[in-house]
Amino acid sequence: MASTSVSRGNGIARAAFAAAAAGVMGLAAVQLWLRPGLPFDGVELSDRASYLVRHHKCWTWGWLLAGLGAALVVNLYRVLAARWRSSCEGFCRLAMLLATAGLAVDLAGIALWMIVAPGQDAAGLGLVEKMAGAFSLFIAKILYSAAGVLLTLAGWKELSRGLIALGFGVWLSGFWVAGATLCGCGSAQFWSLGALVVLFIAWSTLLGLRFLGMPHRPESSSFVPDPRD
Repeated sequence: MASTSVSRGNGIARAAFAAAAAGVMGLAAVQLWLRPGLPFDGVELSDRASYLVRHHKCWTWGWLLAGLGAALVVNLYRVLAARWRSSCEGFCRLAMLLATAGLAVDLAGIALWMIVAPGQDAAGLGLVEKMAGAFSLFIAKILYSAAGVLLTLAGWKELSRGLIALGFGVWLSGFWVAGATLCGCGSAQFWSLGALVVLFIAWSTLLGLRFLGMPHRPESSSFVPDPRD
């Protein structure tokens, strides 16, 4: 029984470490492959359209990594919601609804970037990036961040003050990305995305370390562990 409880904590740790690793790979992919084609540095649309054609394979792999990272983030939400559902079912259910909707919208935006954007002329790329940005950088970030806030509130009894504070830093960065996207400020998008990813990597890594080897939280205060376990 004790080993089963510990394995649940280890499951959260594995999900957290996987999400952190995906964040590191995604950050590297943006810097190495995606950034020259994104509207962050004020590069002309025609130059970015040419980059997408010349580096189509790198562009595709970069967005595939981004999609994998998004799926692993929602998987982390899933295991956290499963742990805290008994004590805060409403928040956990709503969080998963928001996160699942966010993933669907995010993947739609990633598909536009990955499949539709290459081969477009400057005007076409401008339209595609507005649509993809609205999906992945505005709607999805709001949904992910709202879900994260709900899960943090649901599990605050098991989280340290530092993790709670860092978590809210992550979610506020997500809202910052959405605001920068709404304003159409490329440099603000870049810095807010950077802050979001770095803070998320730190948060998910520390979360994994906290739950590594931690037994499942008892369902009620009357629980008494069996000394024979």
